[in-house]
Amino acid sequence: MKIHKIKNIALLVGVAIFLSACSTKSLEVNPKFIADRDSLEANIFSNKQGRFISLFELAKEVEHYPVIFVGDYHNTKQTHEFFNDFLQKLAKKGYNLHLANEWFYPEHNEMLKLYTDGYINSVELRERRNWDKFTRFDWGLVEPLYESVKHSNGKLYGINISRESRAKISLREFDKMSKKEREFFDNLDLNVTAHKALVMPYLDHCEKMPKRSDEPCRERMYRVQVTWDTYMAKESAKIAQEVIKTKKDKLIIFAGAMHMEYGLGIPLRFARLSNLPFYIISNMQYGDEKKLEIKKQKADSIFLYQK
Repeated sequence: MKIHKIKNIALLVGVAIFLSACSTKSLEVNPKFIADRDSLEANIFSNKQGRFISLFELAKEVEHYPVIFVGDYHNTKQTHEFFNDFLQKLAKKGYNLHLANEWFYPEHNEMLKLYTDGYINSVELRERRNWDKFTRFDWGLVEPLYESVKHSNGKLYGINISRESRAKISLREFDKMSKKEREFFDNLDLNVTAHKALVMPYLDHCEKMPKRSDEPCRERMYRVQVTWDTYMAKESAKIAQEVIKTKKDKLIIFAGAMHMEYGLGIPLRFARLSNLPFYIISNMQYGDEKKLEIKKQKADSIFLYQK
């Protein structure tokens, strides 16, 4: 009886080890896709399909996703032209476009409505935004995006947080914060390990900047990054609740790639506030190398462009 019991235990242990080995093997996923640059027939890689797809196929792939996150590299002509083509393709398919982007704040929404309703043109929009003092990035790259949305009878929204609010949060200036700003600060989640590991290496340069507090610069900068992501996610979720009414409504959130990639920035925090399905698009620059390594976890699809 004891021998029989020991055999049963040994069998169970063996099965457990076998299943564990199978499970481990099934989880071994190659994090990269290797592509031959010379054989590229399209420059959009779909991680959902594991292959390169056309713009038409991309528009079809996002059909069942009411929310689309698009990350860009600021001032990059190729990525903005790709995104503009994508917007126009969605418009031709009859979607109602709602474009939220980081170049405007929520308080600019009334101004943006005047623009999309045709009361002011893009020249006036640029002037009212005080674009040339606000940023060094090229207005000529974003203007076509806004024009495409406007001509499709779409709407524009601002989702960014003001520099003044970011500065208060960076320096922990509690005495200058409103009650709303303090509540927002107190609820920031600074403990997403994967996000911190992704972002922190990009903040090393800030240690060379003039010292503004006793706190390490990287910690302050990281808190600002989380502030950006959290605020834009909150505003995006609010807009999504207001505008996603039918299968033809699409909310596209357009911001820097680091806010989107690996789903760790805005998408992660958006998912905490909304159960709407979303799709992430990012981009990748490549040079003269023959073999391209595409990181599968980077986004649902990746637009590739050459230097």
